Parts: sequence; C-alpha cells; structure tokens
Amino acid sequence: MKQPVDYITTWFYKESKDEASFYPQLGQKGSSSLVHSIYMQIQVPFFVTFKHYNPDARCIFFTNLTLEDLPDYLIRLFRKLNVETVTLPYSCKPPKGWYTAWQNQFYLYDILKYMGNRMGEEDTLLVSDADCLCHTSLAPLFEEVRKNGSALYEFITDRKHIINGITLPQMEELYRACYGKKEMNPITYYGGEFVAFRKDVIDRINKAFPELWTFNLEYGRKHPFKLNEEAHLLSLLAEHLHIRNAIANRYVKRMWTTPHFNNVQPNDENFPVWHLPYEKKRGLYQLYKLIGKDSDITNENVFWQKAGSYTGIPCINLKKRIRDRLTTLWMKLK
Repeated sequence: MKQPVDYITTWFYKESKDEASFYPQLGQKGSSSLVHSIYMQIQVPFFVTFKHYNPDARCIFFTNLTLEDLPDYLIRLFRKLNVETVTLPYSCKPPKGWYTAWQNQFYLYDILKYMGNRMGEEDTLLVSDADCLCHTSLAPLFEEVRKNGSALYEFITDRKHIINGITLPQMEELYRACYGKKEMNPITYYGGEFVAFRKDVIDRINKAFPELWTFNLEYGRKHPFKLNEEAHLLSLLAEHLHIRNAIANRYVKRMWTTPHFNNVQPNDENFPVWHLPYEKKRGLYQLYKLIGKDSDITNENVFWQKAGSYTGIPCINLKKRIRDRLTTLWMKLK
C-alpha cells in the first residue's frame, strides 16, 4: 500500500505593473521590487522551520516565476531542503479593478486545481502563507485532516465587522442568491492563510468553485458588495460543502505585533505555527539573516529565543521596539 503523503506548500505570485494591487502591510504595490525581495526572503525561515519539524513532508513552492528567476540563495536552499518549485499560471485572476488590494489571493484555487490532479486519495495538503513559522511537528494536524477531511482557521465571527469590503450578513445574502437556500448556520470568516485538506475534499472544492466564482463575478457588477478575496469564497464553499470546522485554530494564530494593535497572549508561543503578518520586513527579515548560509536550525533553544525576540512573541522588548522604529524610518526614506 502506498504511503500517504503530507504536502506543505506556500506560494508567491509576482504581479505585473498593469495588474498590481496594494499590499497594506508593506505599503507597496505588488509589482514593486521591495515586495518581491521581502517575499523571497521570508521563504527562508518558512521552509527551514516547516521542514525541520516535518522532515517527511513534501514541500512545494508555487509561483508564476521559473526556478531560474529566483534569487541564488533561495535556489540553494530549495536544493538543500528538497523543496520543489512549481511554476503555475494564474487562471483564477479577477477582472482588472476588481478590488484595491491582494488581487493575487485567488491563486489558491489554481493551486488546489493542480494538487487535485496530483494527490493520492489519502494524501493531505497544507497551504500556508509564507509569513509563518513552524514551531513543532504538524503530524497531529495531518492526522486530523486525514480523519475529518479539512482543517480551517475560523478568524472572524463579528457580524458588524467589514472584512475586506463585505460583512458576514452580506456574505449570507450572496450565499442565498447563489445557491437558492439559507445557510444552516451563520456564516463565519475562514482565514485563507492556513488551510489544510484531504484529496477528496479538494476535488469537491474544485468542482464547486466555478459556479460560485462565475456567480460572484456577475453579482459584483450589479451589487455594492461581492467576494473580494479567496477567503470570502472559502467561507461560502465551506458552508455549501458542509466542511465547516475550526480545527486549525488549535494549530495556528494570526499574531499582530504592531505598535497600535497587539493580540499576543501569554503561551501563544506554544502554538505549532505562528502567523506574523506585521513581521515580514521586521522579525522575519532578521531570521532570514540569522539563518544565513547554513539554512538550518542547529540549536532549537537558541533559535526560538532569538525568533521570539525578533518577532515579539510572546512579548515585545525594548530592543525590538528600537529596531522596528529604525526599520520604519528606513522604509520611509527608501
């Protein structure tokens, strides 16, 4: 019997100047060289930590770039860690001017289409944003996915909150218009930064996606709201396909470490995966430099002590505040 494969993947889609949308966390459009360099650098701590704690998993980097387009340090890292690069076009791209930000996010569904044709029946797939660090083995997560079919990250339940241009009640209105039925339970928002599926669930998503995608494109032309990013569609597909859960909430947390908003609590450092959106050009950059040419974690205690200090997990020290302030000033000058 073939041994099931656990896939760990992340991705980067480089936008052209013509299609570039805004990335608020970086203060730049997706076509900028700064955005490109930052996303290349954070692949280093991502794959080093995920591979270190999951050595038997198969790692894939999806991109519209070719292997030769990647920086030399990343090519060397991928060879050392046996990370596969898959060059994949963006067929689920929304129309020009669809929304102001994050217009590469629907690339997730191209990844799911590709993996649906590649995976075996008992294989599992984790698609994670690259601004994450893996802190421990994800074997329990993959076993839960193999048993339950999926692991989703329930992030927003506030029905008044505007989530990238739409509220949860408005998402329910669109759901009813598309499927002609009422949702069984109130819609919640599942973050797209960390999703895991079994092969058969991916097949079901791939089969259901075109109907919702086509309906959404038409709906958006006639109404003041629409599904603007991949997690909006995922939230509705989860209800439609009866795959709703909050399993991933036990494994990952979106940790904000900005000077104006910090949601990190004591013991958050024990989450298997840290999602660190604010740290792309700060703590994760420092880890990229720390890992350097060795591309390895030689001493776990030392590494995580420095990782916590750099990223502010579980608390932000004075040295990090000063370093982050200097980074902000440097970015403004640049």
